[in-house]
Amino acid sequence: MRISGDWMTRNMICAPPWLKTALLFGLACTWGMAGEARVFHVGPAEGGAGINRAIALCGREGGEVVLGPGTYGCTAPVVIRTSGVTLRGAGPATKIRLLAKASCPVLIVGDEANAPRREVRRICVADLAIDGNRTQQRGECWNGKCDTGEFTAIRSSGLVVRRAKDVLVLRVSADNCRSGGLVTEKHCRRVTVRDFSAGRNEFDGLACYETEDSVFTGLYLHDNRSAGISTDLNFDHNVISDSRLVKNGTHGVFMRHSSDNRFQSILVSGSGRDGIFVDQVDSNARTNSSGNRFTAVQVVGSKGAALRVNAASCTGTVLDQCLFVGNTQGLQEAVPGLVEQRGLVVR
Repeated sequence: MRISGDWMTRNMICAPPWLKTALLFGLACTWGMAGEARVFHVGPAEGGAGINRAIALCGREGGEVVLGPGTYGCTAPVVIRTSGVTLRGAGPATKIRLLAKASCPVLIVGDEANAPRREVRRICVADLAIDGNRTQQRGECWNGKCDTGEFTAIRSSGLVVRRAKDVLVLRVSADNCRSGGLVTEKHCRRVTVRDFSAGRNEFDGLACYETEDSVFTGLYLHDNRSAGISTDLNFDHNVISDSRLVKNGTHGVFMRHSSDNRFQSILVSGSGRDGIFVDQVDSNARTNSSGNRFTAVQVVGSKGAALRVNAASCTGTVLDQCLFVGNTQGLQEAVPGLVEQRGLVVR
């Protein structure tokens, strides 16, 4: 490991000027640091343990951890617990890979406690690949049977963001994970994900819970065994744009308890069930999904419906200039009138 200066200059790679929404929230990877600016370089031979040592050296002042090309093996998660940290690789040639029988997340942004004890802010993860080594893991949850205490509430996903604000995920992939690719949970705000791909994961490519005021763009979510995108608890006031959801095992988009979101310029293709599924949670109408707008969305070749609104409580869905082609069914509503159609074409 070696240390170099000019931390602020290096962080300019993570500032996305293309994103007006993020700028309105004050979101950028260029923030001030107390004391001397520091950058920590970690080589592949140091593995995940070396990455964690470098993150710890950043301390409260923050810092940047730079990874070179090569594979970084992990027997435990890489964890960013403090604010003001950037983790940056050299592109797809930088891979963080979970070793056999580790059965844990690969990378965590935030506190690992079941109920996170603190919020982290101003985190950037950029230019790297995550490999969950799915077939060599013992189970879905960290250190045992799911939801039996301590860390078992956290699934063995590629990247888990927990109780975090002002987070950037740029040019990252998360493949072959025992659970999902990318998970945001436990009250996240102003998360920006750009140019993210996830494929061949056991469950969803992207799963979001208790997440708001966030932007997801340039996604390629493909060949996941469950949904491309799953939002299942208080996923509100977010934007998903310019993305492809291809050949996912169940749904392209699975939504429950999610409201006032915007989907723009999305291709949903070859879903194993419905292309887009909108519902409440079980019989609880207060967990409905309402006010969601789909603009210039194409749904192609679904084995179920192109769009299924599955509960009468799910009102205010808008389809604006959308195209449904070659699906087993087109638009399906629990009761008539749940969906406002503006220029919908069905073939």
